[in-house]
Amino acid sequence: MSWRSLLRGSRATAPPPGSPPICPEPLPVVQELFDRLDRIDRRLERLEALSHGGRSVYVGDGRIMTKIRLRHWNMAFLLEAKDLLLAPPLVMNGYHEIDLTDYFVNAINETDHCLDIGANFGYFACIMGRWAPRGRVVAVEPDPKIFGLLRDNIYINNLESLASPVNAAASDCEGVLTLHRRVGRSGNTSLARVGDADLARMGEPPSEAFQIRGLPIDALLPEFQGRLDHMKIDVEGAEPLVLRGARETIAANPQLRIVMEWAPGQIQAAGFDPRGFTEELAALGLVPAMIVTAGKTEPMSWDALVSCAYSPGILLCRRLSGSTSEP
Repeated sequence: MSWRSLLRGSRATAPPPGSPPICPEPLPVVQELFDRLDRIDRRLERLEALSHGGRSVYVGDGRIMTKIRLRHWNMAFLLEAKDLLLAPPLVMNGYHEIDLTDYFVNAINETDHCLDIGANFGYFACIMGRWAPRGRVVAVEPDPKIFGLLRDNIYINNLESLASPVNAAASDCEGVLTLHRRVGRSGNTSLARVGDADLARMGEPPSEAFQIRGLPIDALLPEFQGRLDHMKIDVEGAEPLVLRGARETIAANPQLRIVMEWAPGQIQAAGFDPRGFTEELAALGLVPAMIVTAGKTEPMSWDALVSCAYSPGILLCRRLSGSTSEP
């Protein structure tokens, strides 16, 4: 609302009995003041529109640095300059997956313990650290090339005292896994190998296979002194392996809230059955909810989840004994 509108609104209100009448028009000097305030408002609106998005600069070695602002915090991230999946929307919009971002900044408390599985360059891991300054964060990323970004982003955001990067792939057991890195879309690195012809249609070279150690989430529980409050999982179809390795963690932490990408096509490509996976989740005592606009959650059934073609984030929580309520 403009200052002129506010002024008109004030004149539209009748004065109390016995009060002097309101002037039908303001004095010229007052009118000039309100005109100037209107112009300032319009300039601020233009500046605000121009402020959306990151502030980015190429820093060499195939990296760009971008600045974003979340609530009252400024944060900086190093990104792959050639990335075509995650970097462009972050630089353009100044955020990544806004509904999940809103969910975490609203849900995380300052003493919470958080685990980021498939952390990539560390966007959510750094948010976890910033919003839980007296808590603990562990961020797991399997790709050695991207792990360097994760590690460096933790340091440039001054979170190294509470956030630890781990170069491994979360799995159901210890061992060695073979993953396939998407060149130019490292956020799609997966257990499943995409055919060269399909990649060529997107202008990508063949994927790069690499081996990395597998690490069960339950093995990380001592890092949190046994308490884990938030877990984010984005592993391009390997979610069944991840959660099979987290049974003890889930059982020991009824307050745990798990945010997981839901991509049944990727789950199938990685060799798992999506419906069978939901049955495993239900057996762990978990119930699903969809994360929607502004980070709010809406309860859903397992059948509805199986029918969902994709969601960047669903919420999984433990159902309390005897409770019929959803998250």
